Amino acid sequence: MSGHASVSIYDDAARHHHETELLAFQFWLDRGAPLGTPEVDWFRAEEELKRRSEAGESTLTVLAEGIGSALGSIVAAADAL
Repeated sequence: MSGHASVSIYDDAARHHHETELLAFQFWLDRGAPLGTPEVDWFRAEEELKRRSEAGESTLTVLAEGIGSALGSIVAAADAL
């Protein structure tokens, strides 16, 4: 294995981790940001990304939807103050 291949594998793993992290955060916000249950959202995010990947859907679309929803939640919370 060349050095470039190992960097690519690392980049793919890092990207997957980051995508999972962002989607899990969105799921957590959607559930009202409860304490003590991060694994629920992490596993749900992993399953959702896997499902969408198998269906041929772009993970960028998933993340864009999540980010849009998160921003909407933040704006709504700020308006409520």
